[in-house]
Amino acid sequence: MAGIALRYRAVLFDLDGTLVDSYSALAEAVNHARRTHGLCDLSAGRIKEFIGDGIERLLQRAFERTDVPRSVHDAFVARYDEVCCAESKVLADVETTLDRLSKLRVKMAVCTNKTTFFSKKILDFLGLSRHFAAIVGPDVAGARKPDAKHLLFTLDSVRCDPEHALFVGDMPVDVRAARNSGLDAAVVPTGSSSREELVAAKPDHFLERFSDLMKIVRREAA
Repeated sequence: MAGIALRYRAVLFDLDGTLVDSYSALAEAVNHARRTHGLCDLSAGRIKEFIGDGIERLLQRAFERTDVPRSVHDAFVARYDEVCCAESKVLADVETTLDRLSKLRVKMAVCTNKTTFFSKKILDFLGLSRHFAAIVGPDVAGARKPDAKHLLFTLDSVRCDPEHALFVGDMPVDVRAARNSGLDAAVVPTGSSSREELVAAKPDHFLERFSDLMKIVRREAA
């Protein structure tokens, strides 16, 4: 590793759309909840538009109401628990890039609006948890992105100051979370947001592919 300096000593990651594609599992769980309440299925594409702000907001959008009954939540959770692992997959370049970052001794953690239980269950199943000092959902942090408290709570697990850390996500909310917390932001167009939406959010770095992260984190000595 001689000749390499690190621009960032720690990298925090969003989960869905950044590290993992779990959209089909979320769509199945949402539609299961809708079916149990006498509603027709929504398209996977439509449900994908609702994802990013946690289960509560997902169900509110999918049921077009703010007072979602507890029975809807329970139906969703029960089905998601059954399918979340088998129907989730690691996105392109993620495994090799995390391996390379680990070898550089970059500290890493996950900051996601998905509940911690499901986030950890999926990452354990996919063999990615070993890379992360912490996996933090809003239920653990006591706040939800873009609230700075969520990102800073996660950052504390890697013992790094904000100015030496990077947050990687796939949505404008991730850029806002980074801005609110004093971190630089990188986005990758592998989630539910369009390229135009991501550019408009004005991230510090736009990754054409996940592996481009190495060019940002590493700084080659002259």
